[in-house]
Amino acid sequence: MVSESAQSTLLRSLIVADVHANLEALESVIVDAGKNGGFDQVWSLGDIVGYGANPAECIELLREYDAMGIAGNHDLAACGKIAPDGFSKDATAAVWWTISKLTFEQYTYLRDLPLSMQMESFTLVHGSARAPFWSEYVETAESARVSFDLMSTPRCLVGHSHRQLMWLDHGGSVSLQKPPIDTPIVLGANRLIINPGAVGQPRDADPRASYAVYDSRDMVVTFHRVAYDRPATQHKMQEAGLPQYLWTRLEYGL
Repeated sequence: MVSESAQSTLLRSLIVADVHANLEALESVIVDAGKNGGFDQVWSLGDIVGYGANPAECIELLREYDAMGIAGNHDLAACGKIAPDGFSKDATAAVWWTISKLTFEQYTYLRDLPLSMQMESFTLVHGSARAPFWSEYVETAESARVSFDLMSTPRCLVGHSHRQLMWLDHGGSVSLQKPPIDTPIVLGANRLIINPGAVGQPRDADPRASYAVYDSRDMVVTFHRVAYDRPATQHKMQEAGLPQYLWTRLEYGL
């Protein structure tokens, strides 16, 4: 929990995205971040719920840390703000299951999440600067270029694609970088779009949970991966009757 007195001296922010109701992964990220220098606050890039078996518990854990967060498409579907019309059959089934597991207070928490917010020099969105919560993955040079054109801050944090990546703006051209793990990246003059990867359902062929930490004192971002108790997560999803594909894919990070 971040105290009011600490708000003005925050130095390190834990950046998480796409928790997707995977409690074991979220708990492992929090423990690992504590071992890697600790953190003063949490920035959440949306999709706290959906797919996994612990939506309520993940919401409460992030609330315990006073996470500053924005809404993802699964969050908005779970609180009724959007219909899951564009979701896959399995994702839709998970939405309806999730709704049945939330208290009114948790439902309201998701409903009240903003679509975007600014933290220091970063804009936080789930999808992209053009489509904050839905419909666009920043995975091509064209989508990155459009986002750069719309950004009002020098840096943007996104989720949604479930992949750790970083786009750089070179003043007319953009380039994609696969960020190194456990190696601080100095934030220079280049404008950036940063995806910390997914906590709860990675899709880059690495099943470990993904996250990043921003250190505002040293002006660096560091990407991390950490293993979690995947069998326990899969067992709970199976016991909950969630679609098989949602828990078997965790094995391969796809």
